[in-house]
Amino acid sequence: MSTPLGRLAHLIVSHGGSPLPDDVREAARRTLYNVLATTVGAAREPATDVVAATAAGFGAGDTPSPGRTERLKPLDAALLTGTAAHLDDYDDTHLSTVIHPGAVGLGALVGLAGLSEKAGDADADEVLAAFAWGVEAQLRLGVAISPEHYDAGWHITGTCGAVGAAVTAGLLLNLGAEDLRVALEWAVEGGLGNREGFGSMTKPFHPGKAAVNGLRAAWDVAAGSGGTGPGDSLTGPDGLVGRLARGKFDPEALLSDVGRRWELLHNTFKPYPCGIVTHPAIEAAEALHAELAGRGGPDAVRAIRLVCHPLVPELTGNVQPVDGLQARFSTAHGVAAGLLRPRVDLAAYSDAFVVSEPARRLRALVDFAPTEECGRDAAGITVTLADGGVLTHEVTHARGSLARPLTDEELKTKARGLVDRVRAGGADALDAATRREGPGFLRGLLAAAEPDAVAGAGADGAPSEVPAMDGAGEEHALADLLADVATLPAGHRNAEAVRGLLAEGVRLRRDVVADDERERAGAVAEKLVLSGYRPAVAAAVAPCTAEDLSGPDAARAVAVALAVTSRLAARLEVGVDRLPGFAAGLAAIAARRPAPHTALMAIGLAGTQTTGVAGPAAARSVDARRARLAAADAVTTTALAEGGFTGPARPLTGRRGLLSLLARRAEPLLTGADPLDDPALDTLLGAPRAGETL
Repeated sequence: MSTPLGRLAHLIVSHGGSPLPDDVREAARRTLYNVLATTVGAAREPATDVVAATAAGFGAGDTPSPGRTERLKPLDAALLTGTAAHLDDYDDTHLSTVIHPGAVGLGALVGLAGLSEKAGDADADEVLAAFAWGVEAQLRLGVAISPEHYDAGWHITGTCGAVGAAVTAGLLLNLGAEDLRVALEWAVEGGLGNREGFGSMTKPFHPGKAAVNGLRAAWDVAAGSGGTGPGDSLTGPDGLVGRLARGKFDPEALLSDVGRRWELLHNTFKPYPCGIVTHPAIEAAEALHAELAGRGGPDAVRAIRLVCHPLVPELTGNVQPVDGLQARFSTAHGVAAGLLRPRVDLAAYSDAFVVSEPARRLRALVDFAPTEECGRDAAGITVTLADGGVLTHEVTHARGSLARPLTDEELKTKARGLVDRVRAGGADALDAATRREGPGFLRGLLAAAEPDAVAGAGADGAPSEVPAMDGAGEEHALADLLADVATLPAGHRNAEAVRGLLAEGVRLRRDVVADDERERAGAVAEKLVLSGYRPAVAAAVAPCTAEDLSGPDAARAVAVALAVTSRLAARLEVGVDRLPGFAAGLAAIAARRPAPHTALMAIGLAGTQTTGVAGPAAARSVDARRARLAAADAVTTTALAEGGFTGPARPLTGRRGLLSLLARRAEPLLTGADPLDDPALDTLLGAPRAGETL
C-alpha cells in the first residue's frame, strides 16, 4: 500500500461501505440522471449507430444500452454507453479539471450489469455509492495532475476515466484493498486519449473505451486473472505522471480528507451541447437575439467582438467547422447560433445548420478579444449593426457554472428535450428511477432508459465528414502504405521469420475456444507471449491469424506494422513492447487492404490509445495480459474504422497528436527504404527471447 494507488485503494475500500452524506448522494443521483439523459438523447446518432453495428457484428448479448433496443455483450454495451453519453458534449463537467466523469461511470455500470447478476440486484445505496466513489476517484486524480496534464494536450476524461470505472466496478464486485490496487494499476495503463481527436467521433470514444478498460481491469482481478498487477503505473518510471503530466503530481489532492472533502460536489451540468468554455459566449449571444430581431435581424450584423478568457480561442477557435461534431468546439459557431436562434440546443449543432449560409456568415464576423481579466465562466459581446448601432451584453457567471448551477427543474427541462423524443415521458421516468430505493436499482435504471418500439432518430442522421487525405503528414504516407501492403518477398531476410510467426499463431489458434474473433485474437497473443515471444510481436501477429487473413498479405502487414512501431518507439524513447496496441492496430488494418481513408481512421484509433504509460513489473503474465488486450482491441478498432468511425485528419502530427505530444526524436516513421529493411526488425523477429524455446 506504499504507492499512491495502493493508498487510494485502501482509503476507498475503508470508506466505501459507509453511507454517503446526503448532499453527496444527491450530487451522485443528479450526475447519474443527467448522464442517462445525454446517453438516451444521443443513442441514435451516426457515431452510436457505427458502434452498435460494429458490436453486433461480434455477436448478440443480453446487455442493453440506454436508448437502444439491441442487446449486446457487456463490454460492448459499456463502450456504446460511454460513447453515447459524451457524444453531444452535453454531459456533466468538473470545471477545474474539465473531466466529464458521468459518461465513464455509467458505461461501467451498464457493462457490469451484464457481467454480474449481483450488480443488477444491488440496491440504490450500493449503486449510488459505487458511482459516487468512481466519480470521486476520477476527479481527485485529475486535480492531482492539473493543469499540466490537460494543458499538455491529453483528454483528461479518457486518461483519468478508467480509474473511476475500476473503482465503481470494484466496489460492486466487493474487491478488497489489495485487489482494488491491482485493478487501479491496470486502469491507469488503460487510460487513453489526446485532444487531437476533438471534433470527431474519436473524442466520445475516449470515455467509452475508458469505461471498458476500467471495468475489464476490475472484472479480471475479481476473476483471478489480473495477477499481482503491473506495478506503479501512476508515479513509477514510465507512469502517467512522468509521461503525460510533465511530472506534476499533488498527492494531497488525491489522498487527503477522503470521505470528508468531495470533488463530486463541484460537478456541474451543461445548459448547451458543446465545449464548456463556449457557454458564456452563447448565453451572451442568446441575450441579444430578441433585440437583434427588432433591429434588422442577423442580416444587419456587420461585426462581432467577443471578450473572453484566453482558453476560449485556444480550445474552441475553429471559426468554420464542417459538421456538428466540429462545431461543438467552435465558440464562433455558438455565438452565431445564439444570435440566429432563440435557444441554442441540439438542433443548433445539426450538420445542416452548421453549414448553412447565415451561420457561416456570422461565424466569419467573430473577433476574439481574449484577456486574463475575464473569468472562464464570463464573456462580453458587442455586435455592430449596419446602421451604426451597437448591441452589447455581459455574462459574469454563465448558467450551469458553480455560481449559477442548474436547478432541478432546469435539469428536468434539459432531460425532457433529450429523452422524450426517444421515449414519450422518458425523462420523468428516468428521474423517478434514480430516486427509487431498494434492490434492483440498476435494472430499474436500464428499464426506464429503454426506447419506444420505434425510436426517434437523432438531430441529424447524416454521417460526419471524413477528414480529407491531403497527402501531407507522416500519417497519410503511412495510411497509403497500409492500404497497399504487397506480398512479403520470398527472398527477404525477414520473410521466413514472419511466416513462421504466423504459422505458430495459426497453430495456437486451433486450441482456442472463444465467443468471437476478439477473444480468439487475444488468446493467441497471450499464448504467444507465454511461449516466449515479445508482446509487440505477439499483439501484431494475433489479429492476422484469422482464416480470412493469414495469407501472404498478412505476413507483410505484420512486418510493416512492427517496423513502423519500432520507429515510433525510438522516437518516443520507449521500448517497443510498451506499444503493443499500436503494432496490433496497424497489422490488423493492413492485413485487410483498406481504402486509404479507412487506414487513416485506424491509425487514429491506434494512436489515440497509445500513451506509453506502464507499470514497472517485469513478469511474463503482465506482458501476456497487455498483448491479449492489445490484440483484442485492434480487432474492435479495425471494425470501427471499416464501419465509418471518424477521427482527426492528423492523428500523429497534429498539434495534439501522438508524435507532437510524446516524440523526443525527429527521425521519420517512414523513410524511402522498404520498412522491412529496418534493422530493428532483425531483433524483433528473432523468434523467442534469448535462451527460450517453444
